[in-house]
This record gives sequence, C-alpha cells and structure tokens, in this order.
Amino acid sequence: MNADDYAWFDDHDESLAMAFCITFVRGLTPQEAFDRLGITVHPEAGIEDLLDERAVAASAVEGGVILIEPNGFAGIQDSVTKPLSAGTVTASVFLNINADQHFVHAADGEVVTRFEPDYPGSRSGSDEDRLLAHMVALGMPIEDVDDDDEDWGDPIHTAFALAERATGVRLTPQALDNPTLIGSTRPSPDMDAQVGQFPPGTRSDRHSWSLG
Repeated sequence: MNADDYAWFDDHDESLAMAFCITFVRGLTPQEAFDRLGITVHPEAGIEDLLDERAVAASAVEGGVILIEPNGFAGIQDSVTKPLSAGTVTASVFLNINADQHFVHAADGEVVTRFEPDYPGSRSGSDEDRLLAHMVALGMPIEDVDDDDEDWGDPIHTAFALAERATGVRLTPQALDNPTLIGSTRPSPDMDAQVGQFPPGTRSDRHSWSLG
C-alpha cells in the first residue's frame, strides 16, 4: 500500500476530510475498542450523529477496527492510545481545520513514535525510528528538510498508508459509510477548566473525553 491507495479520501466525504482523527487498531472488535475507552454506544444513532464533535464511530474491518472521530482528536492522546494499544498496536492520523497534523503509533500501551506528517523528519517516542523503513518506502523525508523541498507527496494520504503498514488494518470507504457502532463521549465535569488544552483548530474547545 502507498499514498495513492488513499487518494479517494479527500473527495469521499469533504466535510470529514477537513478535520478528523482516524485510528487504526489491530485485532480488536468495535465493541472491544469501545469497552477499553468507556465509550457509550447509541444503538439507534445514525450516520448524521458523526457531525457531533463528541461522536465516535467504530467500523469492523479485516484484521481489526477503524475508529472515526469527525473533528476529533482523542485518538492522539496518551489517555486513549495507552489503553487502546494494550496487547496490540494502533496508529492514529489527525488533521484539523488549521492544517495541524499528527501521526501517533502505539504498541503495548506505549507511544512508539509520533510526528507531524507534513514534517516527518522530527519524531519522538520510545522507539521513534521503528517505522523508518516504511517511511522511506513511502517517500517520506526522514530528516528535516527546507520548506522549498517539501513537495514530496500528500502527507495525510501517506500517513494513512503508514498507519496501514504499522497495524495491518486498512481504511476503506465502506468503513466510513457503514460503521458497526456509533457512540459518544461524555463532557468532562470540569470542562471549563480544560478550555485551551485542545489542539488548535478543532471546531469546538468545549468538550473533552471522559473515559471510564
């Protein structure tokens, strides 16, 4: 798989493509993923509920599950990646309306590597170079480059391909269109104190995940 395999994403759902967090999880079912995060399932919810920034959808795919957060960011937070990746591996791709980007790969409850897909040369994590061979194969610059040298491809499409390589789980149009479960997160009781802690550019800074 490569970035071209995800060229469909931008036009498939233009609203979602503007701001999202999508998490690839190996070996779990949608219910298992929700259980790990304490997400409340809404059995009667429709796809329109994805417009709520507190909503999260889980789609069963071959080899695992895809979690979809329209205008969300929980999947890149340690409080989510650690329980979700326990005994398995995850990879999350985040984009907001300000074009801020994040890629987070976790394994066995530990963040292995994280970086901004448009600046993949600057990485952190417990084993920040674990995916280096895949990054090179996908054409990502693994060292910091000058702005004039940045035209190496689409960072988000490439991050999706990297997430698939890291987890063995593929994001498909069907996963976006036909989620297995739709749930919601609960507003934190101290949400007012949390204003300003959200990634810039999310369309709301009024809600946070309250897990468990």
